Amino acid sequence: MKPSIQQLILICLLSAAMAPLSALGDAMMVSKAMTASTTAEFFVDRQGMRVEIEVGARDLDAFRNVMPDGVYEKLGHEPRPAADRLRTFFEKDLVIRADDSAPLVGRVLQLTPRKRIRRDEITGEPLSVQPEDAENVIFIELSYSWSERPSSISIRPPMREDARMPAVSVGFVLYHCGVPVNDFRYLAAESTVDLDWSDPWYSRFRNKNLRRQYDAPLSVFLYVESFEVRKEIIIRPKDLQHWIDLGLEGKETIPVEDQEAMKQRVVEFLSKRGPVSINGQPIVGSLDRIHFVRRSLRTTGVVDPPEELDVNTATLGVIFVYPIKALPQEVTVDWDLFSPRIQKIPAAATDEAGGMPATLTPEDPQLRWQNFL
Repeated sequence: MKPSIQQLILICLLSAAMAPLSALGDAMMVSKAMTASTTAEFFVDRQGMRVEIEVGARDLDAFRNVMPDGVYEKLGHEPRPAADRLRTFFEKDLVIRADDSAPLVGRVLQLTPRKRIRRDEITGEPLSVQPEDAENVIFIELSYSWSERPSSISIRPPMREDARMPAVSVGFVLYHCGVPVNDFRYLAAESTVDLDWSDPWYSRFRNKNLRRQYDAPLSVFLYVESFEVRKEIIIRPKDLQHWIDLGLEGKETIPVEDQEAMKQRVVEFLSKRGPVSINGQPIVGSLDRIHFVRRSLRTTGVVDPPEELDVNTATLGVIFVYPIKALPQEVTVDWDLFSPRIQKIPAAATDEAGGMPATLTPEDPQLRWQNFL
């Protein structure tokens, strides 16, 4: 009979207390993926990568080679040297390659029982108050380093013996220098992420199903109501640098004391771009508001109170308002900001009946709303 998770946790604690973990370096819409029995977060930076894994009870055997001897044997396996098992784990179980190299050999920083971290089902972020009845898991923290920054990283989950299917369902998210490259998704096969070190926002998994919802650096929205029209622009200041110097060159953060001046420059610039016409006549609008916004895996909110922001993820929301006397027949926005990296801009025209999505391109740069009400 297989041991219970409580028994395994006790064994794990005893084993961890008796001997330190050896390192071979010397000899994160509702996403079901975030509720998988095993979840993993990969944190990639310039020095290397750190991995945090929560292994549920039913998945322990897939991670047996990283477990202490007592747990390994309680799972029904014959005794085997821990160093050999750890090498097998890095080379055959959780396989991570940099630029198609041989599997990277990492270090085990932590291996300990703990309560599962519960996450918001919409945002994917850890809940501020964790429930006391959360299930027990085994927490594993791994560390990998590199002498040269790789251009890509490939990750393969533990596989079945026939190597056709993963041995466990792993819900995962990867961050590149703090930028989430994907929403929580299942790591169902070997997956490769191409890393953009000049701007991690543009790091992408080759599998398009592993891209995050908020993938675009620039979006344009038009809202039409009976007495006003609003144009909203969501854009990263780092991308605005292509057209206007915001003093971000070489910086990693945007201090609070620099943010108001930056907002003023952005408003001055954007107020002259993307002209709006109502019933065929150009109209001049005025600023309604401008905020720095925070985009999590699936939601957007205003950054309030102000705080120092990472230059790679800092995003501005700017809204211009155009007063009208009655519901018009047609409203258009002629978008005129494109760059080598920004060739497709998500957009939408919205009224009381709902939104009409569109994609703006240099060949088709007009966002148009018609009165079908």
